[in-house]
Amino acid sequence: MFTRYACLATLSSAAVLCCGVEAADLNARDFVSAPVGTSVGVAYLPMIRSNDFHGPADSTGKADLSANVFVYRQLWFSDICGTLCTPQFVVSYVDTEARLPGAAKRTRDHGIGDPQIGGTLFFINDPESRTYSGLLTMLSVPIGEYDSHNPGVSAGSNRWTLNLNYNYTQGVGEKWLLEANVEAYLYGKNDDYLGSELDQKPLYRLQAFASYDFTPSTYGALRLIHADGGELELNGRTLDDTHQRYTQVGFEIGHWLDKQNQVMVGVTRDVATSNTFAQNSVLLRFAHVF
Repeated sequence: MFTRYACLATLSSAAVLCCGVEAADLNARDFVSAPVGTSVGVAYLPMIRSNDFHGPADSTGKADLSANVFVYRQLWFSDICGTLCTPQFVVSYVDTEARLPGAAKRTRDHGIGDPQIGGTLFFINDPESRTYSGLLTMLSVPIGEYDSHNPGVSAGSNRWTLNLNYNYTQGVGEKWLLEANVEAYLYGKNDDYLGSELDQKPLYRLQAFASYDFTPSTYGALRLIHADGGELELNGRTLDDTHQRYTQVGFEIGHWLDKQNQVMVGVTRDVATSNTFAQNSVLLRFAHVF
């Protein structure tokens, strides 16, 4: 999972309005369970680049984006919910530089992002048939570093965000694993956005993975993500050309170094975008099982 940053639209006065959208991209096999009592620490290093904003907001055609992020996620496999669940938290450090749509120059900011707390409640947990299903709920708490005068590249978002993701994972044959995710992002109000109040409608996404075991310790996965929604309102007024749509494809390769340590690299590219940056990203991930 990692954070997605997008500058979205212009105001009627031709000033630029940018909105940081936190979208926790999953990775293949995130819902494969472990025995109760297992704890996992995961470090992510996503690097995001874009030289192309698709939408009327970028009237000059010069918008670009560069974001380097460090994310740490800690989760526990537990039966405290009466069934398998994974209490967890996520913290991040974000360094973003961008020429926002319509802006004359680049801006940059860095700092601690909004932490997330939550977990997955499993409805199906059948390792023998490799069948899993669960609801991941993550709440972003607005205590990260936020600059109300430079919100387009700010690490924090100054608003609550709730991410709901339902997953179904099914093993096929001996080596294939297929996964489908349906998710929604629900946004609270940012009451200090360039001196105004910013609201955002829900963003809906579909994520799908197909992964294959090359060896007992190495797998490869294809990924597909499609998103729709996220229209903005400023002081109660709906902003034109802020409804996002994007389709993203990518692949991942994961390898267990031993029984406790795994490394993964992923590459992702947006193939169709509307009112958002067309992004390319590389993700390095390291997981340690305690």
